[in-house]
Amino acid sequence: MTINPRRRQKQLARKAAKAKAKAKAIRASGAQRTAMAAGFPPSAPDWPIYEALISESIESINQGTVILSRRSGESVAVAAFLVDTGCMGIKSAIGRLMQADDYGGFLARFSTSERFNVSRPECLRKLVEGALAYAEDLGFSPDPDYHRVKRLFGDIDSDLCAQEFEFGKDGKPFYVSGPDDSPGRVRAIMKQLSEKCGGPDGFHCMVASPDFDDDFIDYEE
Repeated sequence: MTINPRRRQKQLARKAAKAKAKAKAIRASGAQRTAMAAGFPPSAPDWPIYEALISESIESINQGTVILSRRSGESVAVAAFLVDTGCMGIKSAIGRLMQADDYGGFLARFSTSERFNVSRPECLRKLVEGALAYAEDLGFSPDPDYHRVKRLFGDIDSDLCAQEFEFGKDGKPFYVSGPDDSPGRVRAIMKQLSEKCGGPDGFHCMVASPDFDDDFIDYEE
């Protein structure tokens, strides 16, 4: 039986088209699963920017929340990051999809303890990714959810931000222990910093006193 070359070529072309369509569907499905796991739909990174907020505490104590939101109709997609510019990078990341009427209540959860300044979206992204890079250079990984939630940045171009951010303090990493940091974790972090920074004089730290929950001992000098 002789196979017509043109017919054979058409069959191969149809198979290639089907394979291409299947691969595209798989990629789209994967992107959708990733987006939904972050708490917002796949189209959210293309929605118009609603707000970009940076906590004042980042400048004063090297830690604070940054919030990016996008809105489409009555839906708001939100990415919130707890950022440590001292050395730890992205300590937590959450993604949420909510109704516009609920957005104010969401912000209120943070504004009870933090004051926010309106930022340019490209500067917010520059801050977050700068803190991430600084921490990773010291051997600290971000909250695993960061890699899903960061999708909300979309096509925001951090290169358009002329603002400069300080990471660490006075040219050295600056570790401030958190309320949930156990003594063992504090020791592990300080050991890691010591190894990365050439000894205990290579970084600053502020750790909670074991005798007073609200007291801090400063070992910067």
